[in-house]
Amino acid sequence: MRSLLIGDNSFIGVSHLAQSKARETMSRLNIPAMANVVEEAIQNGASGFSFSIHPTNQKILQRLHEENLPKRSFDIYPILPYAEGYVRLANEVGMGGIIKHFMSDLSLTSKTKTLLKGGISAVTLDPVKLLKFYTEVEIERYLRIKPKTATLRSILLHEVVTDLALAFSSRTLFIEYDKHIRKKFHVTPGYVTRNFARFVQFFHESNMSLKDTVIMTPFNKAGFQMNPSREKCEAALSSINHEGNVIAMSVLAGGYLTLDEARDYLQSLRNISGAIVGVSSKQHAQTTFRAFSKLLNQDDDCQQHI
Repeated sequence: MRSLLIGDNSFIGVSHLAQSKARETMSRLNIPAMANVVEEAIQNGASGFSFSIHPTNQKILQRLHEENLPKRSFDIYPILPYAEGYVRLANEVGMGGIIKHFMSDLSLTSKTKTLLKGGISAVTLDPVKLLKFYTEVEIERYLRIKPKTATLRSILLHEVVTDLALAFSSRTLFIEYDKHIRKKFHVTPGYVTRNFARFVQFFHESNMSLKDTVIMTPFNKAGFQMNPSREKCEAALSSINHEGNVIAMSVLAGGYLTLDEARDYLQSLRNISGAIVGVSSKQHAQTTFRAFSKLLNQDDDCQQHI
């Protein structure tokens, strides 16, 4: 494995097994504490931070930037859009409030360009143009406040959009998103999906390459969230022959598996290039990332002996 990422579920109140646990975690965490958890994870082996485009994560990065932390370099992997947040915001402040939110942190030049692009997108109702417009607005916001030691490594399309595009066999959306991310931001495009087998099948059937593409998808011993089945996802993983950079998420099956079980399972798989794990305290970060970084070190040692 080449990358070991800290996830953001604990920071934004997400638990796949019990929302009461998520609420308890949120009640004892504030922005400084969350920033400290991210720093601790990176100091103990995490190579990056993957996060939803969520106000809390923006504040965490702002805090790290202001404190000039962490000292070690790390990668960031933003995931957009944060669909639930914008549905809630639309209900609270309406579309006018959403537009104000989009424009609040942009420079005058950027606002002019954004309004023009956004107006054209809205008039034409072109989903690809709307996605490009949205991506530019949100990523610019985060690039302005990211820590100095952070490098934008990939921009990932949220599973809500990825899996919807798969359902409609929207080859154009994938192609245009790929081109836009590479040309505009000069980074690797990425996708989050809970339908990994279908994702790989669609890309192969559509003659689209997975080379230099990040794919974040569930892989765990329990088969949790692995659709349509653990066996089919593992078969799809074996079929790509290192073509894509597959980052395993839900590796602990929402807390059902132990660190040793998760680590041993990932080690048994071919073509996994990374993993993402959420933690909720500095001690949790130390234990978790020290355990997983041992797996990375073992891989490094193996490579040296080949």
